Amino acid sequence: MRMKSMFLGLALMGLAQLGLGVGKVQAELLLNFGQTDNFNTITGTKTGDTSFTILGTNVPIQITQIAPDSGLTAPIAAYLNVNMSSTAAAGSVDGVGSYQAFTGTVTITSGPGGSGINYLSTTTLNGLVIGINNTGNVQLGNIPGGIGFSSDVFPGLSEPMSIALQLGNVTPTFGLDGNSLASFTSSVTGIASAAIPEPSSIVAAMIGISILAPAARRRFRTQS
Repeated sequence: MRMKSMFLGLALMGLAQLGLGVGKVQAELLLNFGQTDNFNTITGTKTGDTSFTILGTNVPIQITQIAPDSGLTAPIAAYLNVNMSSTAAAGSVDGVGSYQAFTGTVTITSGPGGSGINYLSTTTLNGLVIGINNTGNVQLGNIPGGIGFSSDVFPGLSEPMSIALQLGNVTPTFGLDGNSLASFTSSVTGIASAAIPEPSSIVAAMIGISILAPAARRRFRTQS
């Protein structure tokens, strides 16, 4: 009887931790990647006074590192699609750096056009493109809380989530054109992270379900 009570306590603790998020680890690396082509694959285009788009279509990439939770082993050939649009006018920091707010999507899949295995894709993405003027390297990253992920290989992802794209070989060099960024092309690498439920919490929850479900059925039959 004491052993049964101990297992029941463990089950309840596991279910509570899984539901409340207590058993989640700190954000860990999900994957990083780099393009396989040797030319600029990302295009940034000024489309209006404050309007700017950043596009990358079916960019061949290699996932060079991926978390063990995925059950996969790098390197992995994949395709990157980026579709971002500005949401506000660009700004400057003391005339040294420039930035602009964006929203859109980033997808990393096994097939072109977002097809095949969804290694990692954004469901929401609000972020900033920011860099030092007249340089060839720029960062595109999400604002805190401004991102959500979907994935076929990473279940149960949660905050804190982040994704960062490093735009290299920015040509012409980074800067402003009036109230938006100046048009450019670039190469791309990237890294993403998120919190993943601890295996111990998942196991405890499974034990809880296996113990509590039969008990609930017996209690229901007794009361009936």
